[in-house]
Amino acid sequence: MRWIIAILSCLLAACRHPAYQLTRQGRTQILTPPPSKPEIKNARKRPSQKTGCDIESESFSLAWRGNTAHVTVKTEIYFAPPQTESQPAAPQHISIAESGPRMYADTLTDLEKFREAVAARADKGCLVSDETSHIEQAITETFPFPPQIAAYVRFGTYTQTGFIDLIPGFFLRLVSPAGAEPDVSFYEIARAPGDDRVRITLASGAGKSLTVPEAPAYFRYLYWTGASAHNFRATILGAPDRKALHDATGQFLSDPETYCAKPGAGMFCQSIAVNVGMNAGFHVRINGGDVFVRMGGTVGEAVGEMKTGLRVLGRPQALPQDVTVRRMFHGRLIPIKVDGSPNDIFGLVAMPGDEITF
Repeated sequence: MRWIIAILSCLLAACRHPAYQLTRQGRTQILTPPPSKPEIKNARKRPSQKTGCDIESESFSLAWRGNTAHVTVKTEIYFAPPQTESQPAAPQHISIAESGPRMYADTLTDLEKFREAVAARADKGCLVSDETSHIEQAITETFPFPPQIAAYVRFGTYTQTGFIDLIPGFFLRLVSPAGAEPDVSFYEIARAPGDDRVRITLASGAGKSLTVPEAPAYFRYLYWTGASAHNFRATILGAPDRKALHDATGQFLSDPETYCAKPGAGMFCQSIAVNVGMNAGFHVRINGGDVFVRMGGTVGEAVGEMKTGLRVLGRPQALPQDVTVRRMFHGRLIPIKVDGSPNDIFGLVAMPGDEITF
């Protein structure tokens, strides 16, 4: 009887004090949310179409029961240790040690196909664009993922596609040469009133490196290489509807050097100068203040940088002790507990809304 009471007490304590668990498998971190049902209640409110909205893919499925989305995810394919028997035989003088799980391109392709299917259902009238973001975030708050995969679920496999969709809450940081000190300009991505398109507005800085588009649109930040593999370029592409943006992205990537000269009616296209650095990212809260973090940036990057997100050259920053991170879990912030070395928290990929204290 005593052990039953102890188990019940632990379960009740977990309910009162839920927390994410950050663990490690080889070189891969796994972030596990508190237990919750694989369903998203009130995932949509007033769909114009209620049938033909389910999604079935290799690793994700989404089935509607009224306005509740029932989700299943094969999370193990994103962090399951590789099968030892499938490893190639090595010559006796060579030692092959599997130090962590591997990620395959087709796995990320399937993830991106699921995101595209959700967007297509929104265009079909099954839900609206705001609700797609809510569903994708809720999935990361329900199932365990490596932190980078959770970012891919929410924002797309940008390291594979080469672009990031600019959504409300994001910022662009442009660092331009301007004498002794560079100009650091931030542009905010905000939803247009009564519309699911967005506007790009200058939030701070001189703002001379990017022409702010006048009309609201759907925008993407694309990054690509120019004349050489070391000539990295960045472009902002905008279109009045999602299909036009999809089509324009393909056209741009087939001819990135000249597309912006004649992008077509209603389109916006500006490639940023090669001597200007640009990042897409968002703000996290650190000790009560907002700090910019680039997409894919870690907690370690965030706490080691200034509010502009820029490091001071020649001054390596010592990482602080007793760092606490709280992350959104179905509408409220809860702590992330580290099962392992306390320094593992610095490798955690940051997410919008994170609150960091030390």
